[in-house]
Amino acid sequence: MQTVIFPTDFSKGAEYAMEYAIFIARKTGAEIVVMNAYDLPYAETIMTHSLLDVMKSNAEEAMEKVANRLTEEKVAFRTLVQMGNPIRLVKELVEELNADMVVLGTKGASGLEEVLIGSNAASILHNVDCPVLSIPKGRNFSEIDTIVYGSDFRSKKSDKALAELRNIAQLFGAEIIVTHVVVNYEIDEATVTEAKARISPLLEGVKHSFEVINGDSVEKNILEFAATRGADMVALMSRNYSFFEGLFRRSVSTKVAYHSQIPYLALQEK
Repeated sequence: MQTVIFPTDFSKGAEYAMEYAIFIARKTGAEIVVMNAYDLPYAETIMTHSLLDVMKSNAEEAMEKVANRLTEEKVAFRTLVQMGNPIRLVKELVEELNADMVVLGTKGASGLEEVLIGSNAASILHNVDCPVLSIPKGRNFSEIDTIVYGSDFRSKKSDKALAELRNIAQLFGAEIIVTHVVVNYEIDEATVTEAKARISPLLEGVKHSFEVINGDSVEKNILEFAATRGADMVALMSRNYSFFEGLFRRSVSTKVAYHSQIPYLALQEK
């Protein structure tokens, strides 16, 4: 791992995420690219230029404090303060630097806020081509010993993210519990056996096990299972929707990002 992008709005939630970025940088020798994007929520006018200057000045002052902290931690880093849409800028930076991971903080959402507003963090999950590790606000840093991965034993599509998951588990020295949630159907033993035989070679070198969960909601049941096992991270393969489909229907990965109380890893299909 060479490059970790850490988008920040200088909030308390971002501070929690920075602890994980620092840990990863120490473990791998990766460079942390700290970026802040400031933008106006409305059309620019002549009167807004002075406001943009103030926003830039405030961002640069806050970024200096982040830089001082990272200097104390003795990790490689660089900082960027840019005007523009944060989602677009993160996506462009991931592509430009061929980044290995994005680490960011989340504050959660519920109800209509999920459907009508969403968040920058949730949008980034579906718009970058590398793993995104989101840290919920209030989550102090702790070692990652157990990762719960939500899979679909009936499809090989969710297997495509397993190489990245294996690498990340090895980075943390974690074990992986591969889960399949059964909702409103039955899964036969042959399908489970075939899935285990298919997936195990992809996780070679990492301690792993399998669990079938009978439930009523993939999102809820994965998070409940992770809680009962004392898991330190939950991981899923991110799924993309078109704009209009996404407006009314959130993928399981997005819902987990909103509601997880532990670090959530969104993996991209390779």
